[in-house]
Amino acid sequence: MSDDSYAVDPEAANIRERRFEVDSNFEGWRLDQFLANRIPRISRSFASKIIRDGDLTIMPPRRAKASMRLLLGDVVVLREHLEPEEVQDEEAGILYEDEVMLVLNKPAGMLVHESASVRLNTMTHYLQRQGYVDAEPVHRLDRETSGALVCAREHRWVAPLRGVFATDHPEKIYRVLVEDPRGMWTPGRVQTLDTPLGPCPLSRLSIKVGEGDLRAVTHVRALSRHVYRGYALSDLEVRIETGRQHQIRAHLAMDGTPVAGDKLYSRDDAFFMAICDAPDDVSLLAQLPFERQALHAWKIALKNPKTGALLKVEAPVPKMWFEVA
Repeated sequence: MSDDSYAVDPEAANIRERRFEVDSNFEGWRLDQFLANRIPRISRSFASKIIRDGDLTIMPPRRAKASMRLLLGDVVVLREHLEPEEVQDEEAGILYEDEVMLVLNKPAGMLVHESASVRLNTMTHYLQRQGYVDAEPVHRLDRETSGALVCAREHRWVAPLRGVFATDHPEKIYRVLVEDPRGMWTPGRVQTLDTPLGPCPLSRLSIKVGEGDLRAVTHVRALSRHVYRGYALSDLEVRIETGRQHQIRAHLAMDGTPVAGDKLYSRDDAFFMAICDAPDDVSLLAQLPFERQALHAWKIALKNPKTGALLKVEAPVPKMWFEVA
């Protein structure tokens, strides 16, 4: 297997094996330095803890130590013992299906693809469990974002559908609840947010987006205002022309009205890092209107690459919108 690949132990479904191959770029590196480089967002001290306490081996076999120097062709094998997973299949569903595509209703909390810590609770595995063994998502939604997700019905339609997203730019409309204590979004207000985006220069977090050089256009229409758990919230309809990473979340946060429940953009970096370390911490969750970000992929309209027909699909808004109203 290539560098940073995954495999599930056939004898233990709750164990995932990660393999990191040492190429010429890493020859002679210390093992702790190598792991800190290959595994996102861990320090060398945490890498040392993994080496000392984790299930880690070196191939060809020799005793693993943090200070050991790696040789060209070495393979570092890390076996991760995963917690039992609960899947959200009952919350997911199929909104539309034809011979070319499926449009799924993705629940918040379910990943689109497998990650280092999540294997089963993904839309790709949901498709397999529903019998669509050749189906594949052609775009992505963040883990905490719910709503319409387009998938190719068979692998041969992946490239044509991704071409539709790249060239025809399907119409994508979201429903968003934002924190709006100053009452900026009066019902009926319409505004376009078009600050170019890129990596956030003021943040320590590499995943955070801020003002940059990439064109980004977000059209917003305010629908209604509410008070929920002491928070002043506005319900917005948002249409995006471009599909930059975290575009809606970043634009609204930069405008002073972050998505309600957004752990990355509605609070500071320290809060985000704290809640990543302790996602179930009641005191941290109490500082947010919702346990997850109130962002829903509500409507999508795109052309069928085979027939040219325009397809429009709507994903029902989650119950949190009815709780607020």
